[in-house]
Amino acid sequence: MSQAPNVKQTLKSVVRIGIVLGALGGLGGCFHISQRAWANGAAMSESRAYREVLNGNNSFEVRRQLQQTLNPRRLNYTEVQYAPFSRWW
Repeated sequence: MSQAPNVKQTLKSVVRIGIVLGALGGLGGCFHISQRAWANGAAMSESRAYREVLNGNNSFEVRRQLQQTLNPRRLNYTEVQYAPFSRWW
């Protein structure tokens, strides 16, 4: 009779571990950084204005330069032209 409760406890433990692993796996799939956001951060951190802000310079000129480094046309973003009548046939 001592084996019946032991099997139940083992089964409960396996189910709990499975639930925890499933929840962690589900949360891991929610985290993703797009390439565009990654490129924006890389371009910003390499700029002179970013280093100035980190050193304590909070002037309007430096803030404006920092904002201009986030221009997506200067980074890895390529704009695709819209062709409304390209493939009708």
